[in-house]
Amino acid sequence: MRNILIDLNILLDYYEEKRRKKFPYSVEAFDYLKYKDFAFVSSSSLDNFVFLKYKYISDAYPDMKRQHKIKIVNNFLKEILSFFKLAKTPTYIEKDWDDIEDSLLRSSAKAINGLILTRDENLLNEYPDITISPKEFVEKYVKENKKTNIPMLDLTRETYYMYPKIEENIDKVINKSNFILGDEVKKLEEKVANYIGTKYAVGVSSGTDALVLALRALAIIRKKQEYWNKDDLIITTPFTFTATGDSILRSGATPLFVDIDLENYTIDTQLIKKALDKYCSRVKGIVPVHLYGHPCNMDEIMDIAREYNLFVVEDCAQSFGAKWDGKMTGSFGDVGCFSFFPSKNLGGFGDGGMITTKDEEIAEVIRMLLKHGGKDKYNVDHIGYNARLDTIQAAVLLAKMEYIDEFTERRRKIANIYNNHLKGLNWLKTPSEHPRAYHVYHQYTVRLIEKDRNQLQKYLKENGIDSMVYYPVPLHKMKVFVNNGMEIFESLKNSELASKSVLSLPIEPLMEEDKIKKVIEKIFEWDL
Repeated sequence: MRNILIDLNILLDYYEEKRRKKFPYSVEAFDYLKYKDFAFVSSSSLDNFVFLKYKYISDAYPDMKRQHKIKIVNNFLKEILSFFKLAKTPTYIEKDWDDIEDSLLRSSAKAINGLILTRDENLLNEYPDITISPKEFVEKYVKENKKTNIPMLDLTRETYYMYPKIEENIDKVINKSNFILGDEVKKLEEKVANYIGTKYAVGVSSGTDALVLALRALAIIRKKQEYWNKDDLIITTPFTFTATGDSILRSGATPLFVDIDLENYTIDTQLIKKALDKYCSRVKGIVPVHLYGHPCNMDEIMDIAREYNLFVVEDCAQSFGAKWDGKMTGSFGDVGCFSFFPSKNLGGFGDGGMITTKDEEIAEVIRMLLKHGGKDKYNVDHIGYNARLDTIQAAVLLAKMEYIDEFTERRRKIANIYNNHLKGLNWLKTPSEHPRAYHVYHQYTVRLIEKDRNQLQKYLKENGIDSMVYYPVPLHKMKVFVNNGMEIFESLKNSELASKSVLSLPIEPLMEEDKIKKVIEKIFEWDL
């Protein structure tokens, strides 16, 4: 189906009671298009809608306070933006100045290569190639029984849910053109530090660079040299994204892989102690990974680190907002490393990352490393990087941070629905949450027991439901670590088992309950 641009008259038909009764096809088309990837409303139509709704409310309720009227109109606006994507009215398409309103609408439709859903007879008659009436739309599309499509994540829908604030922040950056280390970067750093509960936060170019910079800084401070030595071991888990182990190699050290606890897929703290008994002083630090949004047992990890004088770099790429015993991940170790990759719980419009720390010296060295290695880029102290966080990304993230707690609660509610319905399946292990943990469900990951994960994934795909495997190959099986160095402590059987049996189900924060239950229904159908 082509993209659909919803005209102002359809919006008014839906939101005014008299018009709803008079134009039922408009209402039916509107309801069908809610939350569809191909449904848009133009910025110019929204502006007109806001103006007309405000006037209507003012005429109907003349004694109502202005502030209350604005609040009502803004609620309408927020709802529409949760239903549909926003098509900005472009400046680069030639306008017809004889009918500017229709011209703007056609410009928006051309920009998205879409059809205009409208009751405007002049538009329908004059531009039949880019218009469609509500009745024709309902008869042609709505009455067809289309297959369900449930994505893992709908970033476009999420973006438009909060788009006015994002747009405002981006416009501020454009107005100042402070694209490199602008004010927004500092504001985001302050906001993240306050949220996580650390004294410092440093914006960087990606979550991967956050890990590399943190490990490099610790080598400079602890070892008084640019990199760790190859004989230096850093403990981490093999059941994680490549970047966790790769950053250890890039910092000069060798990863020491320790197995996971199958209950929550995080590193087994008892095995850390056993590994230290074997490798002793060769081990310099620990990189625990808060996988899928469930925190590691940070009390035990920090106790071990203090006992053996080890540093701790928390890999918080998937755990923004997660807590252990009421305390945020990223605030326990020497350093916390966050990713703002677009699909993360807090994601930007591209790559980005953040490093949190309570240590002033660590923060200072990291700030040097991310700007080519020195306080003065023309006279540097260390082997550095160009690893700055872009101001545009900071502006986007500042806007999205206002929604992070709301979206986390939405994820937790979705996970609760899944848990309540799936817990009766004896072949399916639903995610567990430690009593002292606050899980943010970056992924909702189940594990199949004595059943074929790939067959279930195939069945879901056939029924329009996306799913993903995180991660199909544990790090110790990858060529990069086989060829460049690693140590393996005892068996990694849990990591290997997880890689063959886990499956992540859709957990889009704006996902409707009927879609969640559709996923559940198909899982039960596959079991028959």
